[in-house]
Amino acid sequence: MIKFFRKIRQRLLAENKISKYLIYAIGEIVLVVIGILIALTINNWNEKRKLKTEEIKLLKEMKSALESDKEDIISNISEHLSAAQSCHIIIHFVENHLLYHDSLDFHFANALNTTRFGHTSGPYETLKVKGPDLIENDSLRILLGEYYDKLVGYQFELQKSSLQDFNTAKERQFELFKFGNSLNKIKPVDYNLLTDNIYYFSWLNFTLNARKWEAKNFQILNKKNAKLTDLLDFEISKN
Repeated sequence: MIKFFRKIRQRLLAENKISKYLIYAIGEIVLVVIGILIALTINNWNEKRKLKTEEIKLLKEMKSALESDKEDIISNISEHLSAAQSCHIIIHFVENHLLYHDSLDFHFANALNTTRFGHTSGPYETLKVKGPDLIENDSLRILLGEYYDKLVGYQFELQKSSLQDFNTAKERQFELFKFGNSLNKIKPVDYNLLTDNIYYFSWLNFTLNARKWEAKNFQILNKKNAKLTDLLDFEISKN
């Protein structure tokens, strides 16, 4: 092809057809430019296709991580509400000076029960390394940042503080309860002394409110998780 064009140029020069040569030269330049533009267009299309494939793969991984989170979130909501209910039952017995019943042993233990959030953040960390702009949908990108950086981050800070409080509480309550082999039941050393213990009663009220607050935040996280999963589903199915 190059030899063909060269022969045409040489023939036009040899025949001294300058005007035709100039027209031909311009035409050849135009063809070269068009060829370059076509090559760039194809290259850009290939790059966009690669990025889209990479984006969809990451979106699927995020969806899987969110589904795993959801199971753990629901478990945490249940655990916190259960512990709050146990605190409420014990407070009711104490405030109304009700007699000891062995059914309370479960609630004494359950009020001290701790729970941890097993969060999966691998796909989002990958996105931060690759760059958030990999995700084209602005709403999805913003929602991901809100979920992981704001809500999940706050939940971990809350959990860290909560676990410290509960570890301290357990140490102080060794003198109040008989800790046997059972993990879900403990008996008070002296029920009457326990009901008069100001520290324990204050701790119950504090824990009741703290557990409700953690459950509420997990419920907010659960709603955001569902919204994010639906948006991921839409983006994946669209492509």
